[in-house]
Amino acid sequence: MEGKDLKICERCARPSCIHPNICTNLNTDHTAMTNIYKKVNKMHDIKKAFVGSGVRYDMLYNKMASTKEQDSHKEYMTELITNHVSGRLKVAPEHTSDDVLKLMRKPTFKLFYKFKEDFDRINKSANLNQQIIPYFISSHPGSQVKDMANLAVETKNLDFRLEQVQDLTPTPMTVSTVIFYSGIHPYTLEKTYTAKSKSDKQNQRIFLFWYKPEYKRRIESVLKQNNQQELIHQLFSKEKKEVYFSKKNTTNATSRKRRKQNK
Repeated sequence: MEGKDLKICERCARPSCIHPNICTNLNTDHTAMTNIYKKVNKMHDIKKAFVGSGVRYDMLYNKMASTKEQDSHKEYMTELITNHVSGRLKVAPEHTSDDVLKLMRKPTFKLFYKFKEDFDRINKSANLNQQIIPYFISSHPGSQVKDMANLAVETKNLDFRLEQVQDLTPTPMTVSTVIFYSGIHPYTLEKTYTAKSKSDKQNQRIFLFWYKPEYKRRIESVLKQNNQQELIHQLFSKEKKEVYFSKKNTTNATSRKRRKQNK
């Protein structure tokens, strides 16, 4: 994929084509990719071709895309999910906090909800029972304990038991690494917190595994220290909060009360 008008790209000073929004000059048409998938499917020596990870689902929800591009996004998703998932598809929302995601140059977590809604819908229509596996990271610049706690609560409500996780590993030539070493955001020059000590890193990482009994006491202690006692109940209550990815069938309160009385 490249710019629709490369002369505009030559004059462009944006550090990213897809952040903070997808450039209107970027061609996000997925037709060529979809055609490659279909061509591979037709090869007689190939039984099945799988895509394990690497899907930038934010590009599939480009609001500024043309009708042709949007149609190609829908066709790509259907082809990918129906024919190229080996039971589990890994995607990388990386965090649930919009403030942290902004530092990562990643889209809002709301788009993950949208992608999962479409993933589940396409699976159901194709009579498939496939899973989506999200990838998350702890101790990223800007990430506080409260952000990790909210991540734990949100993923619990989505009924996830996280497997694909990582603690920040500074990588050359990234904004995150500049912030990690300097404590300063290179574009805004604002001081930005990063968990660096072993204890601070562990206090963030444990929230990725909130469901493991051995971490419960420490998580409760960390939340109390950060005056977030209300999250203890949300995290460890056996009551499951329902999360809806499509419109919920609503019944007014009077009707519910009458049915209960009739019973």
